[in-house]
Amino acid sequence: MTETAVPRVDFGALNYAILVLYLVAMVAIGWWARGRAKSTSGFFVGEGKLHYVLVGLSLLATYLSALTMMALPRVSFGQDDFIWTVQLPCLIITALVITRFVLPRLREANVVSVYEFLEQRIHVSVRLITSAAFLVLSVGRMALNLFLPALALHTILGFDLPTTIVVIAVVVIAFSYIGGIVAVIWTDAIMAVIFTLGAIVSVVSILSGIGLERFADIASEHHKFRTFVWDLDWTKKATLWFVLETIFQTIRIYGTQQDMTQRYMATESTAKANRSVWLAILGYIPLGFLFYFLGTALFVFYQAHPDPVVPTLMARKGYADAVYPWFIVTQLPTGLSGFMVVAIFAASMSTLSSSLNSGATVMVEDFYKRLFRRDRSDRHYLMVARVLTAFFGALAIAAGLALIGRVEQAQDTWNKVMGVSTCGVLGLMALAFLPFRVNTWAALTGFLCACACLLYVTTQTKIIFLLWPVITSTVCFGVALALHALLPSEPSAAKAAPASGAPK
Repeated sequence: MTETAVPRVDFGALNYAILVLYLVAMVAIGWWARGRAKSTSGFFVGEGKLHYVLVGLSLLATYLSALTMMALPRVSFGQDDFIWTVQLPCLIITALVITRFVLPRLREANVVSVYEFLEQRIHVSVRLITSAAFLVLSVGRMALNLFLPALALHTILGFDLPTTIVVIAVVVIAFSYIGGIVAVIWTDAIMAVIFTLGAIVSVVSILSGIGLERFADIASEHHKFRTFVWDLDWTKKATLWFVLETIFQTIRIYGTQQDMTQRYMATESTAKANRSVWLAILGYIPLGFLFYFLGTALFVFYQAHPDPVVPTLMARKGYADAVYPWFIVTQLPTGLSGFMVVAIFAASMSTLSSSLNSGATVMVEDFYKRLFRRDRSDRHYLMVARVLTAFFGALAIAAGLALIGRVEQAQDTWNKVMGVSTCGVLGLMALAFLPFRVNTWAALTGFLCACACLLYVTTQTKIIFLLWPVITSTVCFGVALALHALLPSEPSAAKAAPASGAPK
């Protein structure tokens, strides 16, 4: 079916005004925050003086994304129903691991880049490997979070696809460049509120138009409340293996990704940083259910009120994630639909801003300062950080434009990118948290074995991509630990790189 089968909707002057006002407001926040970004400590961690509620909302917004807001409703709208919700309670385990073991050690280590901790505990080579992997991961994630909302708005409103990608990115680059982490965290917090309200408004609108009794009847008739598959088949997505995958992945995200761990240093104390983590995770659990429920609600709505465009979107390559935006612009009144489109922009921009700032941090701390210019002034490093923020943003734009016409389903594509770019990373980080210092060659050999294992799993088996990081991290950790027992011991402490100025 051709693209013209999806009619374009008139967005309206009021909705355009709301969207423009939102974009201007985000840049204004960056300008307001510029006074707190006059040093690298201010630009990277807000001088460790940000309120834990703001940081918690920022963690929540970073973990959420346009992938969550658009792709999760598509998952439950389609054949997977509520199956994926089994992952949500598992986040409690993640919160316990992060707040009791990971976060206190990172703050005690006094690092801005989480990968500096790997140098302190293992070797600089491990620091550089994991830093580079994070940068690759970030570019892929930013590309998808630019492409998803742009594709949806292009499909249903006629927005030019490349222009939309560039506009979203340029606005985020602007406030991230000017205001640093303070602007990023404040805008993240605002965005988290916006897209949460957006999801609530959508669900209430659907339920009020159908009625609870009719909603329950239609959903039950189509088995839309299935929650789990008691199966050990590792070629399928939502089985018992999914519980293990969720625990591994969320610990990896909250414990090894710079865009998350950097925020732990932005609060005044370890106790307040722990509160931020609990706020983010306890906030995500109901929000995750809400977005899955939203997909079910959309399914019921279009069963009760058939729309020929919806099957068209679901059937076309790369357009299934546009079902929710289609509902927004066709079923919600002017003004409210403008607010909801802003919510989609917010979900995309929160992830992008976090990735830009953390990417610049990693490039300065782990590469530029560590390898090339160790004795320059703080003002020099701040200038480099801003330049790299813009450079990283340009990479995101290029990657987002490269995805045009190439993405079939955003959530699955993102999981595959994440599975490859996080190969063995959690295993390396777990080695760093052991009570003894692991032999460098053992750690590196474990990582190489993990890469070889990934190559085999991806080319010779049908194991679902969700399990790739679980397998590679387990191989990395196990091989390294076994070799460590056989190889000669190394000095008990590594000479750490110069302290980065993160608060304890």
